[in-house]
Amino acid sequence: MLTGYEFFFAILAIAASSVVIGTVGFGFALVAAPVLLLYLEPQQVVVVINSLIGLMLAMVLVRNWRHLELRPSMGLVLGGLAATPIGVLALNSASPGVLRITIAIVVIVLALVSLKNIQLPFARSKVAGPSFGFLTSLATTTIAIGGPIAAIYAISQDWKPDRIRATLALLFITSDIVAFALYAATGLVTRDTLANIGVMIPGLIIGSGLSVVLVNRINDRIFRYAMIAVIVVAGSATLIRELSGA
Repeated sequence: MLTGYEFFFAILAIAASSVVIGTVGFGFALVAAPVLLLYLEPQQVVVVINSLIGLMLAMVLVRNWRHLELRPSMGLVLGGLAATPIGVLALNSASPGVLRITIAIVVIVLALVSLKNIQLPFARSKVAGPSFGFLTSLATTTIAIGGPIAAIYAISQDWKPDRIRATLALLFITSDIVAFALYAATGLVTRDTLANIGVMIPGLIIGSGLSVVLVNRINDRIFRYAMIAVIVVAGSATLIRELSGA
């Protein structure tokens, strides 16, 4: 269980992560993972982060549920649920290095395409929702970093920020609930894991409160560029870390 200075820095990281995800709808693990990996085993970091993401996005969904449109969201959600068991098995048995590199490259390329306002025909097809949902949950349950993939899909739909936050919240909540049950069934949830989730909740609440203030001050254009910036930085950091062997 985290104590002392480890606990202090972890709380700061969780608070900052909560501000990011509460504002743009994703990016929690991108901020929290590098810090938590200093103190916890990688598998425990994935479980802790995904559990906290589920709790944080429950608060986001409560604030934005009026903007949620269920029918367009169901493809993402069903695709995500289908990938969750595969991701949990991968976390248990496989090295995620190659998956990290592949995801990072795809994320960076698609984010730069989105920055140029070039439409992705596939992202608007009938199979795009389930496909992006599948890839998002596969990455999330395996390495805790899948938000940029879903964000690329949401950007391609030209959705408003409130709708993006609500849709991504629904996707991650449903996936995280199933993932947590499977984590527990496969022995990845221990007493220390539950304790570390519990002590991080104050940071979650602090960050959530700050994100409410920021959300009301960001217009649609800034929101879009903020999302793309987070995607590019995340993908680049992941790629550099893997290629350097860190």
